[in-house]
Amino acid sequence: MWHRIIRKGIDPFLLRIAKRMKVLTEAERLYCAKQLATLDPTAKIHPSAEIRNYLGDPKAITIGAHTNVYGELLTFWDRGRISIGEWSTIGEGSRIWSHISISIGNRVLISPLVDIQDTNGHPIDLEGWRQDVQAQMTGKLENRVPERIISKPVVIEDDVWIGFKATVLKGVCIGRGAIVRANSVVVKDVPALTVVAGNPAEVIREFEKEDLNVA
Repeated sequence: MWHRIIRKGIDPFLLRIAKRMKVLTEAERLYCAKQLATLDPTAKIHPSAEIRNYLGDPKAITIGAHTNVYGELLTFWDRGRISIGEWSTIGEGSRIWSHISISIGNRVLISPLVDIQDTNGHPIDLEGWRQDVQAQMTGKLENRVPERIISKPVVIEDDVWIGFKATVLKGVCIGRGAIVRANSVVVKDVPALTVVAGNPAEVIREFEKEDLNVA
């Protein structure tokens, strides 16, 4: 029954219910994922993963070869892009929410419970906020294009490690080989081959290229 209902429209609400009840087979999970994202055949969507593509375009979310997704990928109803490279891992409980563009490179390790968002999500002026709340409460979000929302692309380059419960906010680039320590809040660019920590995150260590054996 569940696979027939879900396949009619990939209803996100029904899909979440079915997943929580653990009634979907691996083949059915893969089918649903392919309707919501563009997957390399070797990519793995684990039972804990959730793809919420409100934009409705499978090309808005792309997942590369040998990548494992345990967390949540979300695009807004009016726009958003998420691109994940090869051999990367999105940890369980992590949330990657895009209103404009989030690009994740190859061999990136995103630990559990990491938040990555490229937008502030809501208007900050009172009238815009009221309109947003009313749209949510009345279920009319699909008819509303958010105004005065600040969204800026997020870029995470190759070989990055983002630690447990870290937060990455809009408009930042995390350079190749960087490490973001647990519970850090990244609000500005992170140079390549560095370790950052804290709120806001600051550089606490620099690597030499020879340390990591990179070109």
